[in-house]
Amino acid sequence: MQPKLRMPNIDLWMLVIFLTWCSALFLYDALIRRVPNKLLILAIFLQLGLFLILGHGLNGTTAFKGLIGFVIALIFFLPLYCFRAMAAGDVKFFAVIGLLLGPAALLPVFLIGSLLAGLYALIYTVFRTRSVPALETIMTRLKDRAFYQRILQARGKRVGIPYVSYLAVGAVLVSMYPKFLDN
Repeated sequence: MQPKLRMPNIDLWMLVIFLTWCSALFLYDALIRRVPNKLLILAIFLQLGLFLILGHGLNGTTAFKGLIGFVIALIFFLPLYCFRAMAAGDVKFFAVIGLLLGPAALLPVFLIGSLLAGLYALIYTVFRTRSVPALETIMTRLKDRAFYQRILQARGKRVGIPYVSYLAVGAVLVSMYPKFLDN
């Protein structure tokens, strides 16, 4: 009796690739406050390739729903960018999430990302007002570390909330619970 050859589960591989991609963007934005266009373009080409090869993309998203998600995300975030309430990387990332997960994922990703960004802003404010001495002690020790100095040097003068990091967390959570999606 010959052993059966088993094909790897393509959905699992797509999820692993998506988790890796979101993790890379999370770290890059959290540490350096930048969103590399190369990673966004890679995701777009991968999704378009999946549309062509499999007839669907990540989480079963159809090409039509992916394109609708992309356009809705741009319509939603582009005005925020025009009014300087959002950075360009945030807009591009949200549009790519629309392409990858479809329009139904946008609201939950936005809500989760915004809640986490709000929590970050609250903690940052508490730290800046020096309300919690323990946090000040930790930051004082951290600022002397060489790796932290390298991060600050790479970050340059970019400040602000790493919103893509929190949108990436929302995207991962939504992708792992497809009941949020109507694909």
